[in-house]
Amino acid sequence: MTWMAGCGMITINSFMLRRWNAKMHKNRLMYFLIITFSITGIAWISLAALTKLCIISFTHPIGTILHIIGGFGPTIAALLLIDEKLTFDSVKKFVFHGKKKSMTCFWILSVMAIVTIGISSMEFNSVLPWYLVPVVFLQAVFIYGGEEELGWRGTMQPLLEKKYNFQIATVITGVVWGVWHIPLWFVEGSSQQNMDFLLFLILAVILSFWLAAIYKKTQCVFACNVFHGLINTLLSVFVVKLNPVLVLGLIVMLVYSIYLWYDEDKKMKISNLSQ
Repeated sequence: MTWMAGCGMITINSFMLRRWNAKMHKNRLMYFLIITFSITGIAWISLAALTKLCIISFTHPIGTILHIIGGFGPTIAALLLIDEKLTFDSVKKFVFHGKKKSMTCFWILSVMAIVTIGISSMEFNSVLPWYLVPVVFLQAVFIYGGEEELGWRGTMQPLLEKKYNFQIATVITGVVWGVWHIPLWFVEGSSQQNMDFLLFLILAVILSFWLAAIYKKTQCVFACNVFHGLINTLLSVFVVKLNPVLVLGLIVMLVYSIYLWYDEDKKMKISNLSQ
């Protein structure tokens, strides 16, 4: 009897789990935002409180851990809501799957970003030694920024594009992405405290177009990881200066991103007509 009761409980639990998974996938966008903001909010608001009360500093090991956990909010949410069963192979496919022949746009946008930020600044960050740049880049790709792309471009952007066109979906993703960073403005010692939030939000939307175009063209989340990491690294290597050169470069990259979407959208329509 005990064995039969145990089997019955397992069957009920499996049924409930399947129903829960089906419910989550039906409302993936809502659950993605709930999970993302819950994880990030708990970690970063706790970090803000601890630094405000002078219990720890931003660079304290506990502060670093809380900062990293908060940054992985969209990553964890994306993995929990992955289309297939969560396995090593499904994660590998989700992150690295893509159209290899379409990576040209990634390299063009990368060069454009380096030239735009570099020429507009013409001043290196003296605090950052050159030999640490590769380390900063790898950290930016996998820990401080790039990992977010599993959520923003790999999950939220495609879900929004099922309801809205590319431009609207990208603006919404960019705004949500920017707002998601708000707790960092209350963390003592964070770099965000030296930025104007409105300017940051505008830049987040512009960067969202670059990243969305890369994903649209390549269908590769990891390409977005690397590009996001590159941008964060450039912002650490150079002293960012708001001037006409920077504004012009950002606009040119924005126009190119929209062209990439238009080109890909045109190809998809032609492909659908031919089928």
